[in-house]
Amino acid sequence: HIEDYCLNFVDCCQRKLGCRVDRKNLLVEHGGRTVRIRPLPIGIPFDRFVEMAEEAPTVISTPLKLVLGVDRLDYTKGLVHRLKAFELLLERYPQHKGKVALMQIAVPSRTDVKEYQDLKEEMDQLVGRINGRFSTPNWSPIRYIYGCVSQQDLAAFYRDSAVAMVTPLRDGMNLVAKEFVACQIKKPPGVLIVSPFAGTSEMMNEALICNPYELVDAADTLHRALTMPEDERRLRMNCLRRREKVNDVDFWMRSFLKAMGTLIFEDGDDVLPTTMQPVTLQDFDDYLSKYIGNTNKLALLLDYDGTLAPLAPHPDLAVLPLETKSILKRLANMSDVHIAIISGRNVQNVKDMVGIEGLTYAGNHGLEILHPDGSRFVHPMPKDYVEKVGDLLKALQEKVCKDGAWVENKGTLLTFHYREVPVDKRPELISTAQHLIEEAGFKAGQAHCAIEAKPPVHWNKGRASFYILRTTLGLDWSERTRIIYAGDDVTDEDAMQALKGMAATFRVAQSQIVKTSAERRLPSTDSVLTMLKWIERHFGNRQPREDG
Repeated sequence: HIEDYCLNFVDCCQRKLGCRVDRKNLLVEHGGRTVRIRPLPIGIPFDRFVEMAEEAPTVISTPLKLVLGVDRLDYTKGLVHRLKAFELLLERYPQHKGKVALMQIAVPSRTDVKEYQDLKEEMDQLVGRINGRFSTPNWSPIRYIYGCVSQQDLAAFYRDSAVAMVTPLRDGMNLVAKEFVACQIKKPPGVLIVSPFAGTSEMMNEALICNPYELVDAADTLHRALTMPEDERRLRMNCLRRREKVNDVDFWMRSFLKAMGTLIFEDGDDVLPTTMQPVTLQDFDDYLSKYIGNTNKLALLLDYDGTLAPLAPHPDLAVLPLETKSILKRLANMSDVHIAIISGRNVQNVKDMVGIEGLTYAGNHGLEILHPDGSRFVHPMPKDYVEKVGDLLKALQEKVCKDGAWVENKGTLLTFHYREVPVDKRPELISTAQHLIEEAGFKAGQAHCAIEAKPPVHWNKGRASFYILRTTLGLDWSERTRIIYAGDDVTDEDAMQALKGMAATFRVAQSQIVKTSAERRLPSTDSVLTMLKWIERHFGNRQPREDG
């Protein structure tokens, strides 16, 4: 509805989804695309409310000045605060006794929820207490309606009230304020009081603003409204009515569709930026500098394909960019930085593709780990596993290796690749491959345009990450080491979930990604390179390891 709410939404996308955002231009980068956020305050069918106000018969005939409140019975609406403010009005300004009444309409809401039942009981008791305290034989200060009211009667209440209090503790737009203004056709007109915590307060500048939490201020504002000179009331209400008549629901609908179709402002201003700027070093300053600090070591756990190297039609074509390789070499030479590459590739293959000594390499999603000193870890496999791999490889080659599909034998894993298969032929091949894999006793795992046949063991990138941290940095690694994990694949989610709360995690987001356990998203391998540059800058003043 308003720009403040847009900013709240942008912040929520960053905190909860890990999206990269641009607060200045209200942009959110998510799933490989940029989403633009715009405030489009909704209006009401103004002319229809005017017509109802003209036709509605009088519901309550009284010489009293009515202060109107219309709300759902909800704890966010500030009803208890409103009643207490009205009570304070009668205490501070006793001249209003016998001349003013609060008409509070409370529409039942979530009546099966205990908190709402408790709120109703509190309201009933408060109304009874205030009426018992101030009532006279001819006057009761509060008239309380708990129930639904017809639109015709509501229009009459709007029309005949001297003041409307729209004072929620927190709300979206709150159309009651707009409906009250539309129905103010009598002379002299009434006065609108709104809370700064309702979206409508941003546009209805001629209304009186009061903080519902400040009871004295609310009582004073209500007194001001009840005693406002007629010419001031007329001036304020005329301005409000003119604006709401123009910005009605039809105008909102047109502006909404126009914004979707043209991405320009209604006043013809230039189009705002609709794409995020490339990731910069400054994007990592607040997040990583506070996390890493100046005294901690860093363990950098990285996927290869789609994270360090761009995805390619064939694994052999996914070459590590020279700049990325150079910076990894420099980072590997820093005493406080430890790097592990955790890939779905065969461990020797991923080491050959990276080509840097002094790193830890984990292949087949951590089933094989090669340490810098040459020692190797291989996760135990079930009996007759090698024979089953051979049988499955033969079955896949015979039944699904066609139309560009092929099977990669990684030793411990098999991967069925279908990236080059025409889209219309993929479903049948995928279904057949999954059936063959599961029938052979393997787990079928989805990857980028590929299906992996995994052994039936409880091991993944998450467990492999902990193994690497423990064996490389010691059992007490968490006391002195910060962790950064970056990956682009669904298999990386196992590590991101396992490291949640203990690491800064990044998902290199592709267009099909809808959910991630990572704290942040990065749009591409280029942004991963920028992150590596930031790490080099942060640790650049530290001494290199003696072993080079």
